[in-house]
Amino acid sequence: MKNLILFVLLNSIILAQNSSDVKVNIQATVVDYIEMITLADIDVGTVIPSDEFLRLDPLSDQGAGIIALQGRQNASVQVSFSAQVEMVNVITDHALTVNYAVAGNGDNDQAAASLLISNPATVQLNSSGEYYLWIGCEFSLIGLVPGQYDGDFSIEVDYN
Repeated sequence: MKNLILFVLLNSIILAQNSSDVKVNIQATVVDYIEMITLADIDVGTVIPSDEFLRLDPLSDQGAGIIALQGRQNASVQVSFSAQVEMVNVITDHALTVNYAVAGNGDNDQAAASLLISNPATVQLNSSGEYYLWIGCEFSLIGLVPGQYDGDFSIEVDYN
C-alpha cells in the first residue's frame, strides 16, 4: 500500500519570555492511497533446454503475473516498472537478462488488456477504483546455466 501523507505544523514552537511551556501541534492527513495486491506470480512453466527463447505474453499467456490496483474511483495514476532486470544465478553468478512487458485494463479481463507502451504510463482506475496489470517477460535460453536466478522486478504506482 502506498500512502501519501501530508504533515502540517499548526503552531511552531512558541516560547514566552518567562515561561517554560512549549506547544507544538502536528496534524497528519492521509491524502490518498493506492493498494497493490498480487493476484498471481509469474509462472513460466517448464523451460525446455532445446528452446532458444522464452516469451510470456502479458496479453495472452495464463502464466502472466497479475496485480490489482485499488484506489480512488476514476482516478488517473502513473505506472512505472523495471523494463529490464539482470538476474544472477545464486550458485554460479551467471547473469540472465530478463525483459518485462506490462498490460493493463480497468476490468479483470486479460484478453481485453492493452500493452503499456510508455514507461511510465498513465492509466485510469475504474468506477470501483480498480485497475488490473498483467506482467509478462522474455529472455534468451542460449547458454543459460541451470539453477535458481534472483533479481528484482519493481513496479511503482502514483496518483497524477
